[in-house]
Amino acid sequence: MDFAAILAAARRANAAYVIDPAQSGVAFEALGYSWIGQFQDGDSQAVLSRDAAGVYLSISGTRFSDRKLGDLFDDIDVWPVDLGDGVHVTRGAYEGCADIWAWAKAQVPRATVFNVEGHSLGGWRTSYTPLFLPAAQIGALHAFEPPKGANLAYYTRYAAELAALVIVGNGKDVWFGYPRLDGRWIHRPGEVLHLLERGCQVIDSAAWPGGLDYADHRMDLVVERLAALASPRVETV
Repeated sequence: MDFAAILAAARRANAAYVIDPAQSGVAFEALGYSWIGQFQDGDSQAVLSRDAAGVYLSISGTRFSDRKLGDLFDDIDVWPVDLGDGVHVTRGAYEGCADIWAWAKAQVPRATVFNVEGHSLGGWRTSYTPLFLPAAQIGALHAFEPPKGANLAYYTRYAAELAALVIVGNGKDVWFGYPRLDGRWIHRPGEVLHLLERGCQVIDSAAWPGGLDYADHRMDLVVERLAALASPRVETV
């Protein structure tokens, strides 16, 4: 795995949480990106930025500490949305995406390729990228500590578009296994980078060991652990 690219995406996903637009611009510029703009509404937040390599849509996770209760309601609403042919996604996370994408597409040229990342609710929404972009406009995708957001039929339909999606789980994160009580919801079948207190391992998404640790569901901790792995000497098992 390209730990440098994953770490860069993680840092953008972390910066996407900054609420104040001016401070958001400062945060992205400190990372070396040109800040294009920020989208905010009652249940969503995202930032567009760019560098010489491309354009990035960084989707914020739940802004719970900032009392954005609409985000929390989206987390809770896992009622299925039927997209046809047995394809289902979770309603709360999905319904917030349309406004984000309408805004993002209006900021850049029509054929722009988007690299997309996000943490938690933002990672959940990252996995829905093929619903809003044609394959030719989908760049790198990184989902950090996302809950399970779709059924097998969804991932089968969009297998090609999501083949390169990098999914990162951390420690014993309580939310990576959510929703727990409805077996239809899964992560994309295939590899997950599982960060450990020391090192990491690559596992199949179905082999997630579980966990109930709220402290492991922190984007700053994910960044910290990825930074430790960015050395070429680190090997996965």
